[in-house]
Amino acid sequence: MKSIVKVGAYIILLTSIACASSKNNATQEEIAALDQMISNRQFEIKANWAQPMATQSFNNIANSGLLPPGSTASRIDISGTRGYFRMVGDSVIADLPFFGERRMGGYYNQNKTGIIFEGIPKDLSFSRNKKGDGQTMRFTISEESEGFQVIALLYPNGTARLTVSSTHRTNMWYQGNLSEYKEK
Repeated sequence: MKSIVKVGAYIILLTSIACASSKNNATQEEIAALDQMISNRQFEIKANWAQPMATQSFNNIANSGLLPPGSTASRIDISGTRGYFRMVGDSVIADLPFFGERRMGGYYNQNKTGIIFEGIPKDLSFSRNKKGDGQTMRFTISEESEGFQVIALLYPNGTARLTVSSTHRTNMWYQGNLSEYKEK
C-alpha cells in the first residue's frame, strides 16, 4: 500500500511539473528570497484551491450541488477556510480541509475531519526543481494512527502546490500562496 501511495504521488508530481509553463519568469532576487525563506525554515502556504482525487462517489456529491460556488469536482475554492501549511524551524503544522474518501477504517474524530498534523517531519529534504526556479520539499509525518507523505513545490513567484498522500484517505492536492511566516 505504501509503495502505491509513493508511485501515485510521484506520477502526480511529474504531471504537474510537465504541465507547468516552460518559461522562467523568476528574477534572481525572487529566487534568493525563496532560498532564504527555506534556509530559515520559516514559511507558510495559505491554501486557495483543493483538488481531490476524482472518484465516482465524489462526482456524485459534486453533481448534487453541495460544493461551494465557483467550484467543480476537480477544483474546489477553499480560500475562505483558512487552510494552511506552515514550516516553523524544524516543525511542520497543517490544517487543511479534506474533500474525498476515507479508505481505511480506524480511529475517526469528527472534530478533526481535515488533514491536520503537527510535529517534526521524518525524511525531510529540499531539492532544486529541474528548471531551477523553485524547490521541492518532501517529508513524511504521522498524526495519531494516520501517516502522511507530503510533497510541496515552492516557487519564487509566491505560489505553491502541495500534494498530501494519506494512509487512510484518498490523495489531495492544494494550490496556494507562499509567504514568509511571521509569528503573531
